[in-house]
Amino acid sequence: MKKTLPLLFALLCALSLSAQTPVCMRDSIIFGTDSLFWPLPYTAAAPNYNLNDACIDHAYNQAVTINLPSSFQGLPLTKATIATTGAISDLPVGITYACDPPNCEFPAGALGCIVLYGTPTSANVAPDTFDLTITANAYVFGTPIPVQFPGQAAPGSHYYLTLKSSQCLVGTYDLGNQFTILKNTPNPFGDQTLITAESLVAGDVQFEVFDLLGQLKYMQKLSLEVGRNEFTFDAGELTNGAYFYTLSNRDGRAARRMVIAR
Repeated sequence: MKKTLPLLFALLCALSLSAQTPVCMRDSIIFGTDSLFWPLPYTAAAPNYNLNDACIDHAYNQAVTINLPSSFQGLPLTKATIATTGAISDLPVGITYACDPPNCEFPAGALGCIVLYGTPTSANVAPDTFDLTITANAYVFGTPIPVQFPGQAAPGSHYYLTLKSSQCLVGTYDLGNQFTILKNTPNPFGDQTLITAESLVAGDVQFEVFDLLGQLKYMQKLSLEVGRNEFTFDAGELTNGAYFYTLSNRDGRAARRMVIAR
């Protein structure tokens, strides 16, 4: 009973958090790059606004994966932190952010994630372009060093977010609209859980499982049919705790949380 109660409390907290904010979906593609952020920021050599466009009166969701290195300016780096509110400047009215880990402390050598979400309101002027800046502290030998991302960490880089009028078309990066049902049962589970995906379209997807530090733990390619698709995930040697799994293709990805509790 002593072990069960803390686990139940942690599960309830995780479910409460996921109900209030969207899942922050780390992108494993960053493992094959030397990038600090994914999607990549704008540069003169790569002049693309890689953040999803936002639209007035439409829900917005954009995850930014952080691949924190183990050194900063030639010195050992242990972690980077941002404030849980107010650390990102020049956001459109109606859009806020959340971190994973939730305390916005990103350990070196592991993937972190920031999700921008909300609904831009008519208090904004559209069309407009916002130049986002993240103010953080990089910890070297336990001492915080103020730094701004991406500009100071990557001079000449910008995270531009384009805001359009309410008449614009919303992109489909969030693949969640493809599925009428995406769940795993039981959840929490011990060794195996059945994942059900009722898809509106057929096609190949990649199934991935990550821990909460963004470490890829499992990957499998799947072929979905229109309608109900079911497959079993075996936890194998994964330890107890919360994880998230994704189904993705070139159009985007959908994510859900699951908990292993033996």
